[in-house]
Amino acid sequence: MLQFLHHESRALFKAITNPVFIYLAMVGTIVMLTAASLLYSIEFGVNPRINNFMDCIWWGVATITTVGYGDIVPVTVVGKWIGIVLMYAGTTLFISFTGFLVTFWTRRTLEEEISPIERKVNFEKREIDIIMDRLDRIERRLGEKK
Repeated sequence: MLQFLHHESRALFKAITNPVFIYLAMVGTIVMLTAASLLYSIEFGVNPRINNFMDCIWWGVATITTVGYGDIVPVTVVGKWIGIVLMYAGTTLFISFTGFLVTFWTRRTLEEEISPIERKVNFEKREIDIIMDRLDRIERRLGEKK
């Protein structure tokens, strides 16, 4: 069991240090902080639930993760539009995260299950397919010239 956990921990570390994962995390953080900053600048002093910037960060994280506690909600029209945009962005980002992780784990699992001999055979099959495709194109060109 410990060996399995160690193996999966290494796989998780590889996943979260992957450039795609880091990019998605950075985009998500930037989007959330931008929305929180905009909400703070628009609703501070107007919204009785927003007393400091941390309240807006709390709202942003709850909104972008689609948890939506409802303890802090925008009261202005512009604030509500910011919330709508953040909801769509959160959904899109979480779909992207999920897709990336599923692809990462599936690819890793398939690579572990395929033996080195199978990899070599698959590589050689791809090379043969490329050569056959080139030969087909040459035959078509020769047929056009007749």
